[in-house]
Amino acid sequence: MRIVRAFSPAGLSGFFATNIVEGDLLHTGAIGGGITLEKGVYVTVKAEPSEKNSIVTLLNGKVADMYVAKRVAEQILELTEECFSLVIDQKIEVPIGGGLGTSGASAIATALAVAKALNVPITYYRAAQIAHVAEILSGTGLGTVSGLVVGGLVLVVKPGAPGYDKVERIIVDSNLDVIICFFSPVAKERVLKGKDINRINEIGKRVLNKILEDPTPETFMSCCLEFARNSNLISKRVLKCVNLALKLGAIGASQTMIGDAVFALADRDLSEEIIDAFRKMGGIVLASRISWAPARLI
Repeated sequence: MRIVRAFSPAGLSGFFATNIVEGDLLHTGAIGGGITLEKGVYVTVKAEPSEKNSIVTLLNGKVADMYVAKRVAEQILELTEECFSLVIDQKIEVPIGGGLGTSGASAIATALAVAKALNVPITYYRAAQIAHVAEILSGTGLGTVSGLVVGGLVLVVKPGAPGYDKVERIIVDSNLDVIICFFSPVAKERVLKGKDINRINEIGKRVLNKILEDPTPETFMSCCLEFARNSNLISKRVLKCVNLALKLGAIGASQTMIGDAVFALADRDLSEEIIDAFRKMGGIVLASRISWAPARLI
């Protein structure tokens, strides 16, 4: 039996604009901006030769339908003539379904670990492309993987799979924390296939251009909030949390995309005060530093 481990940072999204290219999943994706976190997804893959392929997916050691990871593994198994029995166990440190990029993190970490476990000779970007395609086919994301293979405060300025996209990074101080308050998941399809998606896409393109003209954390955060407000995606309780964070001195705060959760960017000495304020709102609260390291084997 071979055991391989990988880690991917979680990656929250602050704004987006979709780019669907019919029949071309490698050029399909989204522009947008987000932050990769030191908290994320750990994947352990156990592989051994077998008479036929089989895949078991676990979450924290218990059997669970982790369908994105399974789809990734299936695609990589197609690249080898041998058959394997795979067990894929994941530990996810942030809430699922809240615009925090858990499916993308799961996809890229699984791709790296399975490829290594099976001795499939593919490049890092090829593994990332497999993860990107799996996310689209699963309906869980469009551009998350692009940021996870770079790290930092990221701007996806050209959509598509890694290798086809273009990603910029905003320079930020090392003493900043990201504080998150998660209330509930949001069904992505309701937004991405809704009647307002064209209007939302135009807002996303507009705020990206504003950030590129002044690529600072302050502009990024204010534009994320502008996107959340003008797209009408922000919830009342998230807006209340945003106002609390701003009153306490955060650089900025907005809603994660797409989820019912707030994220604030603040100096580390303000983190505990913001955490306490968010806890009183009744959500799941966590804090993380920004990860400048991409998804990787560990």
